[in-house]
Amino acid sequence: MIKIGDYLGKGKNKKKVLDIKELSNGWILVKTKNSKSKKDFKVRTIYDREKLKFYTPKHAHFAIDLYGKLCNSPEKAEKVFRAIIEVWQGEPVEKVLEKYQDIDKLPGYNLDYILYALKWILEQEDINFRRRQRPEKLQQMLDDKCKKAKVNVPKNREGSQLAISLLCDIFLGVHPVEALLAANLDIVPKFKG
Repeated sequence: MIKIGDYLGKGKNKKKVLDIKELSNGWILVKTKNSKSKKDFKVRTIYDREKLKFYTPKHAHFAIDLYGKLCNSPEKAEKVFRAIIEVWQGEPVEKVLEKYQDIDKLPGYNLDYILYALKWILEQEDINFRRRQRPEKLQQMLDDKCKKAKVNVPKNREGSQLAISLLCDIFLGVHPVEALLAANLDIVPKFKG
């Protein structure tokens, strides 16, 4: 069993484990050291405990998951969306999970995975964000998307607001491909060589 202080990965990609969260589906969410800054970290999802197989969850995974939930049950999917927003606005994940415990039997990711993973991913986005990087016009567009989805933007969350605006777009009916392109997130694999 992996624990805080251990290393995850192989060779040069081996990273020190900073935090761990065990999930209801048997997966383990892990926060590892990263190199963009002193406070930077990566989020990893261990889906095979025995072999320590993992992947790095991305915004696109949660955008597509939300879309699938919306296609299945718009009412329940709205609760998932609101739960994500509440965590982004600072509510403890445990409290939000208790509030939305009636959300079940939706396809895709479990709510605890969504909330814990996005909490860390969005924190990481804020850590690496430089205010000077975003043009005022783009910031206004993100503010408008959040307002349209009835989402109040908390202070000092501009870095993660891009990812939240992506989810707002999907919640408001924009197809995930169009939403990812509008957010200027890379959805085409980069080839090496």
